[in-house]
Amino acid sequence: MVPESERSADDTHPETRGAEPDGGTARAFDDAALYSVVRTAVKDALLDVIGTVLLVGIGAVLTIAGGAAVVQASDITGVAVGVWLVALGVYIAATALELVPSVRNWF
Repeated sequence: MVPESERSADDTHPETRGAEPDGGTARAFDDAALYSVVRTAVKDALLDVIGTVLLVGIGAVLTIAGGAAVVQASDITGVAVGVWLVALGVYIAATALELVPSVRNWF
């Protein structure tokens, strides 16, 4: 912090406080508009987090179910279904975490 003795007189003048470097004055934000923007951004971020957690959970369930199907399979069809479920579960979780591109970005 700058000691009081080293501050210039312009630092306390109400017209120059918050002034831009080009000499203009700083724009004031409308509180209602700022609240709306921040609220929308927070809501969007929370929905993204919830969606990501749910998709990773679905991917984990599919991966576990596929692994169980592979282990308990008695024929090649059961193994194929289990491997397909494992691959689908891993892909859904990886897409939710943005590790691989989603299918809509392929084409």
